[in-house]
Amino acid sequence: MSWRPTTLHVSFLTLAGWALFLGVLTGRADLVVVAIPLIAALVAGRWAAAPPALQIRHEVSADRLFESHGVTVTVTLRADGPAPLVELLEPLPSRVRLERGRHHAFFTLRAGEEVRWEFALRCEGRQRLRLGGPHVRQWGPLGLAVAETRYRAPQTVAVYPHLALLRHPPRPVRTQTFAGNHVSPAQGEGIEPGDVRPFAPGDHVRHVNWRATLRLNTLHVTQHHRERNADVVLLLDTLSEVGPAGETVVDVAVRGAATLAAAYLARKDRVGLIEYGGQLRWVKPGSGRAQFQRLLDTLLDASVVFTYVTRDVDLIPPRILPPQALVVALSPLLDPRFVRAAGDLAARGFDLVVIAVSPVAPARAAVPRGPVADLAARLWALERRAQLDEYRRLGLTVVDWDGVGPLDTVLATLRRPHRRRVLA
Repeated sequence: MSWRPTTLHVSFLTLAGWALFLGVLTGRADLVVVAIPLIAALVAGRWAAAPPALQIRHEVSADRLFESHGVTVTVTLRADGPAPLVELLEPLPSRVRLERGRHHAFFTLRAGEEVRWEFALRCEGRQRLRLGGPHVRQWGPLGLAVAETRYRAPQTVAVYPHLALLRHPPRPVRTQTFAGNHVSPAQGEGIEPGDVRPFAPGDHVRHVNWRATLRLNTLHVTQHHRERNADVVLLLDTLSEVGPAGETVVDVAVRGAATLAAAYLARKDRVGLIEYGGQLRWVKPGSGRAQFQRLLDTLLDASVVFTYVTRDVDLIPPRILPPQALVVALSPLLDPRFVRAAGDLAARGFDLVVIAVSPVAPARAAVPRGPVADLAARLWALERRAQLDEYRRLGLTVVDWDGVGPLDTVLATLRRPHRRRVLA
C-alpha cells in the first residue's frame, strides 16, 4: 500500500501553478507569495513517510441465523506505526439494513494501539449473506495523499427462512411402522383408547376396563391405538415467481415448507423435500436435527430456473417419494405443469394436500397502488377462488393461504378423512 495524490493535492498544485504563472506574467509579487504556502504544503506531503502497516481482524457473531434476526460484525484494527486518520467502510449487501452502529468509521491510532469497531445488521429475507471485508483508506498529512486497499476476509452467513408456530399440520392418513405421535388405526400398545372387547387369554391385567367389567359381569379389556410415525414429503413449486425480492410467492412457500418441516420432525416423522422446477432437486426423507439442517440448506437455495422442459414425477425415485407418504405441495398454482404433476400424484393414490399460496398480495406489493390495480387484484382473487373450487371438485385437497396470515390458522380448518382399515 503506497500513497497517491488526492483531489485536494491536485487542486493545490493547480492553484500554485496558476499563481506562479500569473505572477511572472504580470510581474506581481503578491501572487508569488500566495503560491509559497501551497508549494510548502505539497513538499511536506511529498516527504511523508510510508503508510504504517495495519493488522485487521474481521469477525461475525454467527454463521447461521433466521430471517429478521441480527448479526454483529466486529472489526479489530491495530497499527504498527502512528496513523493520523484511518477510514473504514463495510459495503452492505442488498436486503440488509443497519440496526446498530455505523458501517463507516474513522480512527486515529498511535503506534501499537488497537481499536475495536462493531455494528449490527438485520437480515431481511432468506439469503446467503456475503460480507467481503472492509475497505481501508489511510489519509496522509493535510489530506494531500491517501493510501487505500480492500481487506478481503469473506464471511458467509446463511439466513434461513422464518419459522412460525404450527400446531395443526395436515394429519397423515397412512402411518408407518415406527413409533411416533400419530394415532394409527391399528390396535396394540398405546395411550389412545380404542375398542372394548371381552377378556382373552394373554391380555394384560392393566388393560382391564373395570367399569365395563362391573356393568357386564365379565372381564373386558380396552384396546388402544398404536402411536406411529409417518413419511412426509414437501413438494415445493419453483416454476413461477411473483412479487418483489424477498417477498415472492417462492419465498412465502419456502417459509411454509420450513415451518411444516420443523413441525413434522418434532413429531418424530420422516420428512423429505422435492423442489419441482427448472431443476429437479430432492432430499431423501429422514428424521432428526441433521435432517432439518439438510432441509433448511436446500430451501435456502430454492429459486426459479426458467425452462420449457416438463418434469415428470416418474423421474423421482421411490425412496424419495414412498407410496404411503403424505405429500404436502406448496404452490401458487400458476404453472399448468405443476397442476398436472399434482393431479398425477393424486390419481396414483398418494395422500396429497395442496397449500395454494396466493400470488395476489405479492403482486400488489410489486406494482404502484391505484384504482385500476385494486380492481385487477379483486378480479384476480375472484378468478383464483373459482379455480381452486374447480380443483376441489376434481378431488384435490386444496387449502388457500394468502401468505400474510398465520399458516396454522388456515390448516386448523382442514379436515382429513379417518381410515378404518388397518395399515400399520
